[in-house]
Amino acid sequence: MLSKPVYESLPYIYFAVGYGLITYQPSFFATFSGSLFFIAGALVWALRSHFRRTDPQFNRQNNGNIAKWYELKPFIMFLLAVVLMTWVDHNLVMLFAGVLIILAMWIIFLRVHNRYSKANFLNSKNS
Repeated sequence: MLSKPVYESLPYIYFAVGYGLITYQPSFFATFSGSLFFIAGALVWALRSHFRRTDPQFNRQNNGNIAKWYELKPFIMFLLAVVLMTWVDHNLVMLFAGVLIILAMWIIFLRVHNRYSKANFLNSKNS
């Protein structure tokens, strides 16, 4: 069994290892391995987020497999940006990758804010 600090930091460790593998030495094997680590971190993060949600159940839409891809969208955008920045050395590609990173972070921020602030607002309103 893992200690709580190690367990809680696992998705971020996966992200860091994936990022390091992709950017340290650009090769197909390193990029593929890093992408797998990054996707594993995204899956762990999405699963934990799903089970720790505090927003009301009736606010959620269940679209089956589409919902799973929806959860991974910002992480895939971030991964694509990192791979583009590593493999393509062109100013427009760097700009596009930067925009992808900003959009991915914005989507993650909005999701976290939506899932956890509404429940806190409702709990304080009912008290």
